[in-house]
Amino acid sequence: MIWLFFPDFRVGNPYQDLLAKALSSDAEVRAGTITDALEAVATTPTIFHVHWEDTLYAHASSESEACGSTEAFFTELAVFRELGGRLVWTVHNAAPHEDRFPALSARVRRALAAEADIVHVHGPVAAGLMRQAGATDCRILVVPHPNLAPAYPNDIDDAAARRYFGLRPEETVFAFLGSMRAYKGLGTLLRAFAEVHRTQPAAQLILAGRQVRNGDARFLMPAPGVRLIPHFVDDGIVQYVLRAADYMVLPYQRILTSGAVALALGFGRPVIIPDLPALLEVVQAGREALVFQAGNEDDLVRCMLDACTHGRQVRSDLGRQARHTAESVTFEHLARALIAGLALGAPS
Repeated sequence: MIWLFFPDFRVGNPYQDLLAKALSSDAEVRAGTITDALEAVATTPTIFHVHWEDTLYAHASSESEACGSTEAFFTELAVFRELGGRLVWTVHNAAPHEDRFPALSARVRRALAAEADIVHVHGPVAAGLMRQAGATDCRILVVPHPNLAPAYPNDIDDAAARRYFGLRPEETVFAFLGSMRAYKGLGTLLRAFAEVHRTQPAAQLILAGRQVRNGDARFLMPAPGVRLIPHFVDDGIVQYVLRAADYMVLPYQRILTSGAVALALGFGRPVIIPDLPALLEVVQAGREALVFQAGNEDDLVRCMLDACTHGRQVRSDLGRQARHTAESVTFEHLARALIAGLALGAPS
């Protein structure tokens, strides 16, 4: 059996690589296009697994060009299905982050929801969206986002991570890790942290991830208490960011699935998050998270100030539960569920 995944986002995102390894005992797994899938299905049972579906037309400079690319894809997909090919779709986002063609992206999602043998979602909120898009319950597979920590080096201690950033043991360190897109609420975080730092000068913030203007320095200090890594964070540095931090702060304006939450939990770091439904499917206030009212900057300040007052035992308990939550779902769990779902829905 051949399992082709599309697009190939393994550089910069370990999700597909970890899943490929977990599936490797059941299938020959590699990246490929729908054209590659058509060639493979002529001789071998083949699964085509779609992620981040807006990649189908991301290169397009106009909506007409995007529509043409999408039409060509679905034409080939129809032939692939006629030849017995199976289709899996993992839903990562409610809509593309930069949704240049909203009507087209909605049509693509409805078409995939109608056609896929398995529509894999990470939680009930996404399952509801897929029902609205036309997927039937028998084809919706709910498996939470698996633990991402095994993809990264994890061979230093917290003290070494703090020395890397010039941080002291007694400081309360907040971190943000990921691409710095507008929907992630970085402006809100910076304003909230400035207020926290005004009354709690031992509070520190690490911002790490790609932004518009990159730099080559280990980190910059653009504001009091703030350390900024303004470029893509190499795999070997991820552990430094997470191990230096007491809390990961993710003040999203909207979100369906958060790899950053999965990664933070896997490193045993509690998260500070807004009360968005898709996030509260994963974590609970007081268990492995501190939760503030979405869109309420003052409440984020309150949450971060509360975190500054937590003693070592409270932080340890939150971190222990964070790691437990992450380790409860692995990519091996997801691989087994996908294989079982395809077997259950196999044509007679």
